[in-house]
Amino acid sequence: MRTKRAVFQISDFKAVDNTRSFTCYGNVKNVVDHARDRVIDGAYRDSIANHKNAGTMPKMFWMHNPWDLPIGTWTEMEEDSKGLLMTGIFADTTKGRDTYQLYKEKALDSFSIGYNVNDEKWNQTLGCNDLIKVDIVEVSAVTFACNEESQLVDIKTRLHDGEFLSKSDLRKLLESTPAGLSKRQIERITADYNPSGDIDLDGIKGLLEDSNLFK
Repeated sequence: MRTKRAVFQISDFKAVDNTRSFTCYGNVKNVVDHARDRVIDGAYRDSIANHKNAGTMPKMFWMHNPWDLPIGTWTEMEEDSKGLLMTGIFADTTKGRDTYQLYKEKALDSFSIGYNVNDEKWNQTLGCNDLIKVDIVEVSAVTFACNEESQLVDIKTRLHDGEFLSKSDLRKLLESTPAGLSKRQIERITADYNPSGDIDLDGIKGLLEDSNLFK
């Protein structure tokens, strides 16, 4: 089993009342991670169907540790246009309650999947390994994630929604664009940026969209 880590940000963590129930993304599709793996559309479909037919769900561990007790239970999962959308409930145990509280307080912000690869193919154009079919074994709460690019998902979502970004978020977004902005260009944009809104956000979005960052 290979472990894939993919960030979801706190805006994707939705607590349900005070029941320790929540929804989140366990993985984001079409993003090349540090291991040069990319989960493509439909990769989870068979695994989700197999779990449903067997009446099972992936395990919920802390830090991919199967030798410790689970910290909760996954109750629903689906593959949508963004990735692997999960619904779960943290256990009514000390570790389950503590973990839930840490996510609510934004001290934690990551989930990660553990999976078996059933079908894969090298993508010569992108220089990555496309994961065509994966068997989802577990989805863990983690403190860090290795996929820096997927950390941009929430930043891009907030920009599209018209929210103001911090200078550090804007710099991270600009540095990630494949358009190849120079360090001087990035510094010029971020130096003039006022998070209170005194900047042409539509202009920045246009620049980033032209560079295929949002595609």
